[in-house]
Amino acid sequence: MYICIAGKNKCAIHALKFLFSNKNKELKILALPNHNDKGTDDWQPSFRKFAIDNKIRIAKIEELYSIKELFFFSLEYLKIIKVKEFKTNNLFNFHFSLLPKYRGCHTNFLQIYNGEKYSGVTIHKIDSGIDTGDIIDQKKFKIKINDTAQENYLKLMNLAIVMFKKNLHNILNSKYKLKKQVLNSGCYYSRDSVNYKKMLKITLKKSSIKIHNKIRSLIFPAYQLPKVNGMEVQKSVYKNNKIYLIENNNKKYKY
Repeated sequence: MYICIAGKNKCAIHALKFLFSNKNKELKILALPNHNDKGTDDWQPSFRKFAIDNKIRIAKIEELYSIKELFFFSLEYLKIIKVKEFKTNNLFNFHFSLLPKYRGCHTNFLQIYNGEKYSGVTIHKIDSGIDTGDIIDQKKFKIKINDTAQENYLKLMNLAIVMFKKNLHNILNSKYKLKKQVLNSGCYYSRDSVNYKKMLKITLKKSSIKIHNKIRSLIFPAYQLPKVNGMEVQKSVYKNNKIYLIENNNKKYKY
C-alpha cells in the first residue's frame, strides 16, 4: 500500500509524522510538495525539506497515476487533481471551509471578509469537479470577532491535523460514510476572484463591522498587511462599535 501526502506547511508535515508513528512494513510513504516549495523554511516549515531530511521519497504527480494501491491525501496541495488519470479512486482532500460553502480558492480570506461566524475543515473525496466530492467528515469552530486571516489559518491547519489523525484508520480500511454535497446551497470562487494588492489600501471614512472584517481578512504578515491612512495594520480590534487599529510598534488608533 502506498500513501502520498501532497501539500505544504505544518499540516502536511504533521500528517507525515503521524504516518511515521504508525508505520508498518507494508506501508510505503510518498511526499508530493507544491511546485513553489523550494526546500527552505520560511514562516512555515518547508514540506519538501522535511521529506528530504527524513528520507521520504518525493514523487512526481505523473508516477502516481499508475499506482493502484494508492491513498492520496491533499493537505493544501495547490494543483487541480486529474481524477481520470489515476488508477485508484482513493483520493481525498482537506478543504479549509465548511463545504459546500466556499469551494475553490481564497477560502480563509473570504470567510472573514464576509463576516462568517464559523469556519472549519471538510474531508471529501476528490472527484472531477473542484471541491465537489462527497463529504467524509467536517468540523467547525467559531471565528472570533478579532481574529486575523493568519490567526484563523493557523487554526485551520491545526484542525486539519486533528482530523487526519482521527480519520486515517477508517479511510484506509474503507470504514467511512459519504454525504453528498448540496452544491446549489454553496458557492465557488476562482483563483482570479480576489486581487489582494488592489484591496490593501483602505479608506476608513467611518467605523463599521464590515470595514473591520475587511481589514482583518487582509492581515497576514507572512504575505501582506493592509494600510489605513498610511499605517500598516498588524491587528484590528472591534469593540463598542469602534475600530482600534494596532501598528507593529503597538501604537493604537481609535476610529
